[in-house]
Amino acid sequence: MTKKMYQVSRILAIGMVIFVCINLLTDQRVMILDENIIQRCFMQILVLISFLAISILYEKKRKVFSTGYIFLLINVFINGTLCPCYFTGSRLDSNTRDGVVQPPDFYDIYLIVYFLIILIVGVYLLAVKHTTTEIKKEDFIHYKHSDDIAMFLMGIVVFFFNFKLGTTGLVLYVPVLCYFVIRFFCTGGKINIYTIMGAIGGLLCLYEIRYNRYLIVAYIMPIIMIFCVYVAINDSKKRGKKVVPLVIAGVIVILAYGMVSELVKLNLYWGQDYNILDEITDFQSIIDACGRQIYRLFGIWTELGGNIIQHVKLNGYYYGLSYVKSLADVFGFEYVNLPLISAEYISAAYAQPGLIAEGYANFGLLGAVINMLIPFALAEGALSWFLKKRDPLALCILTVPFTKVLLDGGTFNYVFFGIATCIFAFALYLVLHWFGIELKGYGNVRFRIIRKKRIEDENETTD
Repeated sequence: MTKKMYQVSRILAIGMVIFVCINLLTDQRVMILDENIIQRCFMQILVLISFLAISILYEKKRKVFSTGYIFLLINVFINGTLCPCYFTGSRLDSNTRDGVVQPPDFYDIYLIVYFLIILIVGVYLLAVKHTTTEIKKEDFIHYKHSDDIAMFLMGIVVFFFNFKLGTTGLVLYVPVLCYFVIRFFCTGGKINIYTIMGAIGGLLCLYEIRYNRYLIVAYIMPIIMIFCVYVAINDSKKRGKKVVPLVIAGVIVILAYGMVSELVKLNLYWGQDYNILDEITDFQSIIDACGRQIYRLFGIWTELGGNIIQHVKLNGYYYGLSYVKSLADVFGFEYVNLPLISAEYISAAYAQPGLIAEGYANFGLLGAVINMLIPFALAEGALSWFLKKRDPLALCILTVPFTKVLLDGGTFNYVFFGIATCIFAFALYLVLHWFGIELKGYGNVRFRIIRKKRIEDENETTD
């Protein structure tokens, strides 16, 4: 199944490049108003070839279809070159709306950043050790029944923290829900009272954030990535046949949710009167809505990032001041809030400009490259740690912290916050494992603490 997942990603990459190039070459407005379109398409084909080479090398060396590869596909390839290639200067100008400033065409900058990243990633993959095929012969994770009880108890604590901290705090429950999803996978679909209660807690959180799409993504995306890792390790040809229909079904569900939630929000908060049933059964409405969802997930970073690149070209670099926001209030020094600057260009309240733009705003091309490599390096480190530890915490750290970076333009600060969230949710789990304590449940209420019998007893070894 791992091979099939890589194959699907390559077919998607090829298909997207073909679509973009044909679209550019057949658009008369683009061919008249924009320069060097043929050269632009040629460069994007070179980008595709280099990505396919990295994809094959990554599969050969790392084997697992994991967060690091997804980051390369989405952030480096799609957001980093494909969307900037599609949005030429004339297309950016045509998107101008009241109160919205459109940036110039910075495709050349994105190309330089891309090829530098790919060069460094290629050197890394050549140097890194092969992941052994034995990872596919072992159990998915090292799992104990007592872990269910520990995570259930901690889940109760986290659940109440969620509602005390408001809507945004509901993301704290994500690692707890992911644990029970992992537990469901690794036991072949078996459930118990703790799994049921953990899932109910997750459903309650999802209900509270049902109108906040970026929070819904924070719950759903880690589960999708956990599934990718699961099927990559539990490899089989039988499962491989399910990849394409699962991908198609997943894309349909995501786009359908985006369309329906958009209509609901317009009706609730903007006084509109859309008939949801009529809209979701109208072919043209579906096409338009899907286009908007794809733009909001991928294309928007060309616009937002371009505004920030243009801003620093006019006003100068910030030399790290956008990275210290969390420390500025404590130590009282100056900082730069890039999302607020970005928002001013589109008349919004808050707008993340994306990883490339943030790095460029601080240290130019070098900053953009480093800013992209840091999340990739963290993802690769998390993969290596998971393959070594094979426990639920390691898998959560491999998936949960990267959602906002992958789909919502977040900075690598969000990755560190996500790691801290995972550690907090697994606090009781970690304490019990550290001290060798097991929790054993009786019924649904009473618990007994039992000291874990150590495999190597110091007294026995001295006999």
